[in-house]
Amino acid sequence: MTRVLTISPPMTEIDPNSVRPGWVALLIVLVLGGATVLLWRNMGKQLKRIDFDPDAGARDRAPSDVPTATADSASPAGAAEQAAETSEPPKK
Repeated sequence: MTRVLTISPPMTEIDPNSVRPGWVALLIVLVLGGATVLLWRNMGKQLKRIDFDPDAGARDRAPSDVPTATADSASPAGAAEQAAETSEPPKK
């Protein structure tokens, strides 16, 4: 069986009043904050480049995506047929 060697620091009491965060911790926090700001700005630029047309979703719907009227629907039976007849064909 293989023994695992563990290295442990000597068991000494650490005074919690004398322990302070060091410069390394400050630098890590600053680097993470800077990276977050840069990523946020880049995301804003990418979102501005998106060409979003809110009417495109209604025009590009496939006939199978249109909800069908059910028997327990509150609308009259002919309402679904009238809506289907008056809708525009998809533009290409």
